[in-house]
Amino acid sequence: MIIQSKYTKIFHSNGLTRQKYGELHDFAVLIQNHKNIVSQYVNDNLLHFLEYNKFRFIKEMRERFKDVIPSSFDAQLYTQVFTCYQSKFDAIQKRLKFETATFNGFEFYKRDTKKHKKGDLKKVILDKRQTPLSNCLTYLARYGNESIIGYINDNISKCDEKKREFYSNILRCCSKFGFERLYSLALSKRKRIIQHYSKYPIEFKSLTFSGRCRKTKIIDYNSRFGSVINSFVSLSGIGRKSFDVPVTFNKGWHGNINDYRKKNPDYEYTLTFNEKRHQVNIHLCKDGERYIPQVNGKTVGIDVNCKHNLFSLSDEITYDYDRKLVNDFCKLSLEIDKLKAKNKEYKVGKRKQQKLDTLKSKMIKSEQQLIAKMCKTLHSQDVGHIVMEDLDNGFGKCYVKDKDNKDINYNRKVKFLGLSSLKQEVEHIARNYDIAVSTVQASYTSKMCPICGCIEDENRPNQEAFECIECGHKDNADFNAAKNIRNRVLVTVLRESLLKQLDNGAFKPKKLKREKAKEILLSFRRTLQETARSECTNCSVTTFDYI
Repeated sequence: MIIQSKYTKIFHSNGLTRQKYGELHDFAVLIQNHKNIVSQYVNDNLLHFLEYNKFRFIKEMRERFKDVIPSSFDAQLYTQVFTCYQSKFDAIQKRLKFETATFNGFEFYKRDTKKHKKGDLKKVILDKRQTPLSNCLTYLARYGNESIIGYINDNISKCDEKKREFYSNILRCCSKFGFERLYSLALSKRKRIIQHYSKYPIEFKSLTFSGRCRKTKIIDYNSRFGSVINSFVSLSGIGRKSFDVPVTFNKGWHGNINDYRKKNPDYEYTLTFNEKRHQVNIHLCKDGERYIPQVNGKTVGIDVNCKHNLFSLSDEITYDYDRKLVNDFCKLSLEIDKLKAKNKEYKVGKRKQQKLDTLKSKMIKSEQQLIAKMCKTLHSQDVGHIVMEDLDNGFGKCYVKDKDNKDINYNRKVKFLGLSSLKQEVEHIARNYDIAVSTVQASYTSKMCPICGCIEDENRPNQEAFECIECGHKDNADFNAAKNIRNRVLVTVLRESLLKQLDNGAFKPKKLKREKAKEILLSFRRTLQETARSECTNCSVTTFDYI
């Protein structure tokens, strides 16, 4: 399957003069300062921008800060600021929500952790729900002002039935409990939350900036014969009528130069700085075609971890990373940490930094080689579909110490190995072997029994083993997780409830909360039990009976 897509090619400056570099650097500082000015303005008016979408935000910023930044850069700049504040807006909206809570017991720790012991109070369980009064208070907290009742009375007749009912509920609550009383309660909560989130505005420190260029020939060859500089990237809006950055154009990597020339030119680019080398990198967005493999052949589940191995497959095969390389990197990182702990002003030396960078690049290359080896083996076994956990949300907190490096926990080792970006690496390499990649939600893959569907913490007596407390099924913990990951695609009931299908036949997880996912898995378990009782009392029904 071939689809139209956008991808980025990087061009490194070659022989850039100090004057041109200085102009680019000054322009980047101007954009950085303007970002911080806009950020401060947004932070001072959080409630005003709470319900804004991206386009409305850009429009208002353009009107307020007119002619401060060239039009080629303002949309990208304001989009970046809006994106950075989006999480803060979501948090404020969530905190401004009123709910009625009902006490439903306590939850205790079932095992010892770094900070708590088994039996300690973990949390108070509360059932939260919405009532007409809480809906009224939420509305007043988000949008309320002294003339809100007059606004509702003027617009209630013009609204649709659903909104009319909502407005009627607000008027009833205000009449019953008193508008002044409800408004003061909502206003106090609003002030408290806005005051909390407006303490620290987001500060932009990077000199990286994005822009648009509408030149027909954004890249052109150097006409001067025998020059080391074989091409130029032409930018616009940076203090000059035309700003040409000398770069090296490589046909093997960058492709045909005619691919960068459009009839209606509109190029997006990002410019980054390497201040040590006085070099700039231009990340140019290019239109092209991308091959996406279709789902065919066998399906294999993969569990990703870093304690015993990197990949554990559902057919009980493992692939491990280069432990010596990772251990060397960990030891050097610990050495630097100790020096920083003794002296807060300590700066990493040039040689140590080079060694760190070298080890990091070797680790990345080693991982890529391992993935390529795995995909090659799977392709030879007629495997055309890989299922793995959705790693975009990262890994859960883990305080277990590494045996090789006792001062490093697995949380930090995950960061060293770059496991959060591993999905993209697997997808990229698997494409070369005509293997499609699906992802599933990671919740309860390690605690669920693939035979009876039991989900309990006690199913994991230790980190290495899995033993079901109900049916007695035993397996390696990593292999068991890989089988559960595979089953969520193969089992029809789970697939329809937990996943949504993509155009190439692969799957990705639905946006479900952890509690909702557990509810679906438990309902599937009840189905398994009922079928086992009705069909056969002496044998167990596996999940594969529902494929």
